[in-house]
Amino acid sequence: MISRLKPKSEFNRNVLTLMTGTTIAQAMPIAISPILTRIYTPEDFGAFALYMAIASIVAVVATGRYEMAIMLPKDDEDVKPIVKIIIILLSAVTFITFLIVFFFNQTITNLFENQEISNWLYFLPISIFLVGLYQMYNYLLIREKNFKRLSKNKIIVSTTNASTQLGYGFALSNGFGLLFGAIVGKVVSIYFIIKSKVVNKYFDFRGSPIKKVAIEHQNFPKYDVPSAFFNKVSQELPSLTIPIFFSTNILGFYALMYRVLMSPLILISASIEDVFKQSATREYHQKGNCKNIFTSTFKKLVVIALIPFLILIIFAPVLFSFIFGKQWVISGEIAQIMAVVFFLRFVAKPLSYTFYIANKQKINMLGQFILIVFTLFSLAVGYLKNDVFCFFYSLSITFSIFYIVYLALAYNYSKGSF
Repeated sequence: MISRLKPKSEFNRNVLTLMTGTTIAQAMPIAISPILTRIYTPEDFGAFALYMAIASIVAVVATGRYEMAIMLPKDDEDVKPIVKIIIILLSAVTFITFLIVFFFNQTITNLFENQEISNWLYFLPISIFLVGLYQMYNYLLIREKNFKRLSKNKIIVSTTNASTQLGYGFALSNGFGLLFGAIVGKVVSIYFIIKSKVVNKYFDFRGSPIKKVAIEHQNFPKYDVPSAFFNKVSQELPSLTIPIFFSTNILGFYALMYRVLMSPLILISASIEDVFKQSATREYHQKGNCKNIFTSTFKKLVVIALIPFLILIIFAPVLFSFIFGKQWVISGEIAQIMAVVFFLRFVAKPLSYTFYIANKQKINMLGQFILIVFTLFSLAVGYLKNDVFCFFYSLSITFSIFYIVYLALAYNYSKGSF
């Protein structure tokens, strides 16, 4: 009887494995968020969001995006030089970041008008290195189709992060606990991946010439680095600009909304994306297209997301006020405005890997640049109206249009009409 309930296709089994891990991983941080909102202030959440925005923008380009190439070689030996390139680039960017923070700490602090992050900035090189390393290990696990290990890894990161933030908050009662938890979570997860020895075979660099491989996959640093940079900047622009044009307090409300809604949604979406990458790449190699897996994944994403997002559109302010306290109702109002965008992004993000399979990095890069333009336009609307909600309404409309067009293009490329 139990065997009949198990998904029959390998794709569905792998998705279920990652979805199970993701669900468990999100249970603790979501459960303790009402406690965290009573330990940490909106200003604390705002400072943490600002720090993570800076860290994520640098980290997304620190590896030259060569981790995206890990899935492509048929022979495992050809992956080793890619790993070597990633480690060299990541180490170099980490060191450069340290020098910038050391010499320009106060300049950066003054730019964002937030003195609280001054000491936090010295941890920026550590965060960048850990994020880059974590991403590389995840892609190696995907290549190995070791989705159980990947699922466990998500649980380790999330639960360690949440428990550390909670413990630190009770013990010392200052905002640094939010950052400390994020760092500890990454360290512990990477430790357990290394200890498992699942992907250690890729770290034997003897006879691994990197020049040829670097040139072979040069489209990733040439086109995908700008594309990923533009995408990350567009995502993080609210966190970078809200403190400057409005207040860190408003950023705190936005950050909580993002933490309890977008973070779990991103993890669920990423779980499906991890499986889609492997399955779509294989289907394309075999058939010359990946239309079938694209269509089936699209349907799964819509089914998963539809009801939760309808609830969000209708009840978000009430839910946020009840769960997190009345002072956080603004977070619910922001969530209500952005719900449609979150839905479309949830669906589009996993399927965007079709652009890489189709070797359409140039078009993807242009699309991400357009997102920055839309964000800046929305910011200008909000600033001129002196109303942060005008900013979010404008952002919701422009981003929704973008993701609809993005999905249409991805579907076209999935048909093999490259």
